[in-house]
Amino acid sequence: MNTLFSHEGKKKEIIKSGLDLFAEKGYDGVSVRDIAKMAGVSEAALYKHFKGKEDLALYIFNVIIKGYSERLLKVKEQQISAVDKLCKIVEFTYDLYQMYPAEIRFALLSQYNFWDRLNSEIKPHFIMKAILEEGMEAGEIPKQEVYIWIAVYSGAMLQPLAQYPYFHDALPEFGVLKSKVVAMVRKLFS
Repeated sequence: MNTLFSHEGKKKEIIKSGLDLFAEKGYDGVSVRDIAKMAGVSEAALYKHFKGKEDLALYIFNVIIKGYSERLLKVKEQQISAVDKLCKIVEFTYDLYQMYPAEIRFALLSQYNFWDRLNSEIKPHFIMKAILEEGMEAGEIPKQEVYIWIAVYSGAMLQPLAQYPYFHDALPEFGVLKSKVVAMVRKLFS
């Protein structure tokens, strides 16, 4: 399994087990006992690495969002139009989902639990905000309150991913879905 985490030993197993369970059942549907059992460790061993379930989930969420924001910054720095940047973000977000499905499902399911506890410098919407403002200044994107654009854009990009595990049989094949969302984003900003 691909993973964004490079830990070894018991800590790796605890993180992987917590991540898989959180992605499958949501944060509230998982207990420390569930995580320890899946990881093949005692609850005491889990507590040696993390203060508890919340500490583990917040750690995982921070690593995922920090890595995502680092990728966003690379796109932001490219010498292409703002709309092209926003489309590239959709493409790599969908690519990340295919490479790291548990991590992305967990982040999507957990964003409202942990968002306020992230450091502001790693919150992706600040990077999206800068790209949208750049596009509005250049006349590429219609002027609008930037936070409305962020909500509409991130909803168009992320809702199909959030729903994919539940409606994949009703949605187009994943690559086609990605292409359709990119086309929708282009149309949104035209």
